[in-house]
This record gives sequence, C-alpha cells and structure tokens, in this order.
Amino acid sequence: MPKIPTAGPLPDPLPASFTATLVATVHCTVEHGLLDDGRAEVEESGVAFRAHVDGGTVRVVGFPEIEAEVGTSLGQVRCVVSVDGEPEGDYDAATGHAHVSAELSFDPKSLFASTSRVAVRLESEARLADPKATGDPLDAGDDRVTLVGEGTFDGGSLDGGRLGLVLDCRIEAVE
Repeated sequence: MPKIPTAGPLPDPLPASFTATLVATVHCTVEHGLLDDGRAEVEESGVAFRAHVDGGTVRVVGFPEIEAEVGTSLGQVRCVVSVDGEPEGDYDAATGHAHVSAELSFDPKSLFASTSRVAVRLESEARLADPKATGDPLDAGDDRVTLVGEGTFDGGSLDGGRLGLVLDCRIEAVE
C-alpha cells in the first residue's frame, strides 16, 4: 500500500468537520471455550480507512476485512473479520473524544463453524483489562486517536464469547 501524503498537521483547536484517512493497528482478543487455551489474539497493522467528521458525528467508511488463523479444538481455522455497514458515532471537537458503535462479523472458513456477530462501542474514554488498553482522544499535536471497546458474541460458533478490541489510529491525510 503506498503511503498517503499527509495534508499537514491538524489545526489547533481541532476542527468540527473534516474527512481523514486513518491508518490503524488493530488488536483483537477473543475469549471462548472453543479456542485453544480459551482465547485468541489477532493483531493487524497498516489497516487504512476513512473517517468523515461533521459537527458532532463521525462515520467510518472503507474499513477492510482482516483475515487471521486461529487455533481451535477443530485445529487451525482461517477466519475473516469484517465490519458491517458504515459505523457511526459522536465526536467532540473541544476535547477530541470520540466513540463509534460497530457491528463485526467473524466468519470462520470451516464446515464445522458458523458466523458470529458482535456489537462493540469503541471509545476514546474507555479502559480495557484484557487486552490492557486505554483510549486516547484525538490530539492535534500528534494526529493520533485510540479507541477501545468490548462486546459479547451473539450467535454462531463464538456465541457468549468475549471480544476486546483496540484501534490505535494515526491520521495520514486530512481533506
């Protein structure tokens, strides 16, 4: 993926409306009895997507699928994680705090497993115990924001399991 040239630092104070290309490291922890040792961790770097911020609303578009191999009681299973639709949330230009609610699908590529879905609210003000992470608001000085959240799977092979999710994002370009 070619590096997107930055449009320069964000103004301070932060703007109330802008469109940005973000590049994230995504760290995901799943806990479920079907997984080896009861848990699986997936980390993917360089995940690029866009965020449209307009007044108090933020909308995420173009979040790509992430593929990972996870150890299960059935052996290694390739799983595709995708974001359903275009997640929306709130953004406060005065503080840089944001939250985004998203629906994720975990689609295992195995005849013995079925797709699981989880709703998660990612927040710049939240803290997670596992993985240990703290959200961080958007800062004009370093062009970064960290969103963290957790949820419980509903249906499919991971039903009742727990998800911990961290998105550590860097703004690469602003329009």
